[in-house]
Amino acid sequence: MRPINEIIVHCTATRPEWRAGRPTWEKVAEVRRWHMQDRGWRDIGYHFLIDRDGTISEGRPLDQVGAHTLDHNTGTVGISLFGGHGSAATDHFFDHYTAQQDKALRALIEDISAKYKITKVSGHNEYAAKACPGFSVPTWFGQQRS
Repeated sequence: MRPINEIIVHCTATRPEWRAGRPTWEKVAEVRRWHMQDRGWRDIGYHFLIDRDGTISEGRPLDQVGAHTLDHNTGTVGISLFGGHGSAATDHFFDHYTAQQDKALRALIEDISAKYKITKVSGHNEYAAKACPGFSVPTWFGQQRS
């Protein structure tokens, strides 16, 4: 297994109602299509995706380097939340995401951290001039669970 020491949180930049009522696997398949067909990547860039109802789906296998943050893929895990369309880096988590996503993301971070020596949990916006994931991950991560 490759060494992993950081988790980087992302968003799909989709609207809250995007594919509402559709199964999570269909949404993941669409993001995979965006990455493979539209961008020419060999697989989806994220290792995990979290749907609005808190369902966690696997993307790229964890033993493979992701394609989610330019120059910061080695040693990291990419987790993307469905939602975040129109967000700003200064927004709050609950401006764009659900309580179920909050609970699932925190649980996934805990699970990954229990298996690997995670030293940092960050947001894509800490490495790129982007709003993604649409909130300050360090601020959110330091707050109590919802």
